[in-house]
Amino acid sequence: MLDFWATWCAACQLEIPRFVAWQSQFGPRGLQIIGISMDDDPALARKLYKKMKLNYPVAMGDEKLGQLYGGVLGLPLTFLIDSQGKVQAQFRGETDLKLIEDQFKPLLRP
Repeated sequence: MLDFWATWCAACQLEIPRFVAWQSQFGPRGLQIIGISMDDDPALARKLYKKMKLNYPVAMGDEKLGQLYGGVLGLPLTFLIDSQGKVQAQFRGETDLKLIEDQFKPLLRP
């Protein structure tokens, strides 16, 4: 799961605790969440990373990276990518987290 987010995005911060729980629960079955902070200042992302105790990697993104995913015009933006690298689903904006979970569970190992 590839999640574009930013520290100033309230909906993004609401998702993060669930993503942390999913990484713990489903990581052994193959789920790997990767966060992409679209903040301009890496220090802001590091601060939130520590505060929210993220247990998955976060990289810094920019407009060029966003263009590779069709442009990041709003946050959060989450992609479900299967083990072959194919995008299986994408979620723009605030999304029902149960919907995301229902989409990624079939992609996991038993």
